[in-house]
Amino acid sequence: MTDYIEWTPDMSVGVPVLDKDHQQLVGLLNEFIKAVDDGEGVLAVDSIFGGLMTYTETHFVREEKVMEACGYPDLAAHREQHKKLAERVHECREAYMRTITESLEGEVREFLMSWLQDHILVDDMDYKSLAENNHAAVEEALGKEACAVN
Repeated sequence: MTDYIEWTPDMSVGVPVLDKDHQQLVGLLNEFIKAVDDGEGVLAVDSIFGGLMTYTETHFVREEKVMEACGYPDLAAHREQHKKLAERVHECREAYMRTITESLEGEVREFLMSWLQDHILVDDMDYKSLAENNHAAVEEALGKEACAVN
């Protein structure tokens, strides 16, 4: 698979397990772009949406636990952003399953790129200074294995 978005170190929030999650999102974005570009069809794209839905259910909880343990002051607003992102994934999936159009594919691509560029690269970076190298808080939130660098 050709990667359309490449993970770079400047995308890191300084918490290995959350970085790994974010890398997974980049992978799902690339899978979506490839599936659409290659005309792989609704089943392939639906599988990617399934991955995005699972991602929102697991990553958002994990990230919010870390932010809470680190004393992130804007946790409530960040939780609201997560809720809206998860809702948007569901809306996009439903719309895609009803009617596939080039404009909808472009809209979904824009949404996923915005998620990466606006949420991860801007909003998530707000908690980086509190979480990076704060192994005690990350361990409290997620357990000792979350601090390991693989």
